[in-house]
Amino acid sequence: MKTKVVNLFWGIVLVGLGVVFLLNELGFITLRDLSSMVWALIFAVVAAFFLVTYLLKGGQEWGWLFPTTIFAGIAMLIGLEHTAIGEFLSAAPVLLGIALPFFVRYLSDPKANQWALIPTWAMAVISAVVVFERYVNGNLVAALILYGIALPFLYVYLKDKRKQWALIPFTAMAVIGTIPLLESVVSAGWFDVVVVLLMAVPFLVVYFWKKQNWWALIPAGVFVSIALGLLSEQLLHVPFPAELFLAGLGFTFGMLWLMRARYQTDWAKYPALVLLVIAVIVLLSQESTGIIGPAALVVVGISILVVNFLQQGKKKNERNEEQIKG
Repeated sequence: MKTKVVNLFWGIVLVGLGVVFLLNELGFITLRDLSSMVWALIFAVVAAFFLVTYLLKGGQEWGWLFPTTIFAGIAMLIGLEHTAIGEFLSAAPVLLGIALPFFVRYLSDPKANQWALIPTWAMAVISAVVVFERYVNGNLVAALILYGIALPFLYVYLKDKRKQWALIPFTAMAVIGTIPLLESVVSAGWFDVVVVLLMAVPFLVVYFWKKQNWWALIPAGVFVSIALGLLSEQLLHVPFPAELFLAGLGFTFGMLWLMRARYQTDWAKYPALVLLVIAVIVLLSQESTGIIGPAALVVVGISILVVNFLQQGKKKNERNEEQIKG
């Protein structure tokens, strides 16, 4: 019965709209000459039509709220045009119109629909930023938006510690949100170093959150290796040392190889060896190695010694276990 009523309702509405547009095409009326207030009223009426549909559906199909609140926001935007309140609010009514249906969805069943708080909060923060962006620094605006999107994920985790996955997007957005703030306080050269290091943080969080995520060490190692090269540029005033970058990647895969007893990472020895050999070749092919060359050799040498020490310790532990069993 409700479906029939809704179909009848929208049939009448569409016929009415068709007649209006037909009259406009025939020249009996001119829609573009309508005042802003008339257009605001038209959008308000359209919003009311969608609201009536939502109510006729029994309030269950919450998707109907999107056109309701968005058209209502557009009506407010047009109606307040050229007023002090309109200039202050800017596009906030439309953005809040996107947020409101998600909030209604959350209220319908808070336990089952916690996810709806994420877009609700994100759009609310963006709305606030749109209102106040003219009064604050642009970098701060960008940071607030990204932090605002990150916070709901932290809330999801704090509400239920079992949902550790929420820490990943929270950390990623928080890290990215920090970048615009750093631009205001860190000089250009050091800014690059800090930003690249920050890009490694989400992957390190993924790894330390659950050690089975060993794959996260690869992108983390890439970013750290790049940061080491940039750091060398800043401290030693030398061109970006490709040999140090390659050695860093080799050391990263070497770390994965050391985990082969727990995970299937025995394959990592091949890229580790290849990258370290290439690093040495690049180092020796330089006309002048300077400080970077010896430093890279020291790093590679220490890596080999550490690997050898760990292997010897592992073999000793295995022999002790065998003796105890014997």
